Amino acid sequence: MSEGELELPWRLSYFVEPGYLLPVIMGEDNLKNTMQKFEVRDDDVFLVTYPKAGTNWTCEIIDAIQHVDNLEVLKTRSLIEKTPLMELGPSIHPEIIAEGVADVPSILEAIHAPSPSPRKLPTHLLPKFLPPQLFTKKPKTIFVDRNPKDCIVSLFGWHESTRFLARVEWDHFFDAYLKGLTEYGPYPEFIKAWYPYKDEPWFLWTRYEELKKDPKGSIKKIAEFLGKNLTEEQLNEIVRITGFEYMKKANENVKGREFILRPEGVWQRKGVVGGWKGWFTVAQNEAFEKQYNERMKEYGLEHLKYKF
Repeated sequence: MSEGELELPWRLSYFVEPGYLLPVIMGEDNLKNTMQKFEVRDDDVFLVTYPKAGTNWTCEIIDAIQHVDNLEVLKTRSLIEKTPLMELGPSIHPEIIAEGVADVPSILEAIHAPSPSPRKLPTHLLPKFLPPQLFTKKPKTIFVDRNPKDCIVSLFGWHESTRFLARVEWDHFFDAYLKGLTEYGPYPEFIKAWYPYKDEPWFLWTRYEELKKDPKGSIKKIAEFLGKNLTEEQLNEIVRITGFEYMKKANENVKGREFILRPEGVWQRKGVVGGWKGWFTVAQNEAFEKQYNERMKEYGLEHLKYKF
């Protein structure tokens, strides 16, 4: 059987519950036990994104805002420290263990628990899988939305680049998405789950496309949400060091890169808006929009729909 004919679900993913897949590197025990007991601090900063919706970029922005008085410290961060997904943890999958990736501990225990405040806590999870204290203490939480077509193409590229996801052909991957069999589930379900918090004062809902169109204004908005009043000089410097080309070059030799990526893999691909147009066939586009429009209407989220 060729990799393009992989049976679903992928051999390097597992069902947390029916219809909801996670990569095997996201440890099941970490998710079901450690996560539920995790102590949330009042000054934590949560970052919630659908996969490939600008997670790495926004993590860099948050880091720069939090360490604006000592930006040099950011150059010492490993790849995992840059984007320490809360759900990342030990895997018992034999292929992962054989490659040594099982040496990754529970990120919650190894990085987040001992880290000084304020902590940056990124995740792709649905609310029900996160620490209950998030919704009682209500620390600052940033949500980044992105055109789901671009997310899907970028997630496909992530399958090509990382050591802990199965390679697969585009057509097979696209069909799997429509069946709800790609990691973290379908996009409309993700938006539906997080929408109830959209207008809460502790919750900032923004869009990847806004960050691309007006990075300076968007970064200022995020900084003010986090209680930081940046000078013009500080703001300009953060815009510079979180620019796509700057980050891509800076991460070429970052510590831990070889641990996550295949030798030919890339951490940041293109970072463009509308890249999906080079991948979707006419038939795929019609099938995607039909399902997307129906579900967003069913969930009462038509006002949040992207205009393709």
